[in-house]
Amino acid sequence: MKVAVIGGGAAGFFSAISVKHHHPDALVTIYEKSDKLLSKVRISGGGRCNVTHHCFKVHELVKFYPRGEKPLKKAFGIFSPTDTINWFKERGVELKTESDGRMFPITDSSQTIIDCLMKEVDDLGIRIKMKSGIKRLSEVKDGLELGFKNGESQLVDKVIVATGGSPRLQGFKWLTDLGHEIEEPVPSLFTFNMPQESITELMGVVA
Repeated sequence: MKVAVIGGGAAGFFSAISVKHHHPDALVTIYEKSDKLLSKVRISGGGRCNVTHHCFKVHELVKFYPRGEKPLKKAFGIFSPTDTINWFKERGVELKTESDGRMFPITDSSQTIIDCLMKEVDDLGIRIKMKSGIKRLSEVKDGLELGFKNGESQLVDKVIVATGGSPRLQGFKWLTDLGHEIEEPVPSLFTFNMPQESITELMGVVA
């Protein structure tokens, strides 16, 4: 079985790892459109990576996510913060809890989490293809065909989409063309791009 995971972020990596654990014989490939992997992991938590939260009751945890409470309740029931802590512990990564409940690696470095995920992917024989942006996803007789922006294509049996969000609905056109319905994107966390402004000389803080 050939499985394509679209997106080289935390969700893509963990999805690929999960596939290999459940289907050891599967040929799993992560496709990332850029030349960087796990970039959001690197900068999360001010470069320390807040991995999970010290809240072990699912019904309480989901209240922190008002827009996704119902679907997340089922997800956390399958893989909870306790499972996350144990998963990393089994791979030599210890987490600590801070006063606000956020949990970080004891190294206070996101590189610890990146190294752990990269090692797991390497140990499982998961392939990674970078600079492989997807332009088209089509159903064909023998499975699904990925059409890349460089003109190449790849036939696979299963596809996991872990691309994250898009500021414009147009960014999901390759999925709507397949028949999926996409909710209109709404603002969430974002960054300012203002390199020539004097405000960039100020030092930021993490609350």
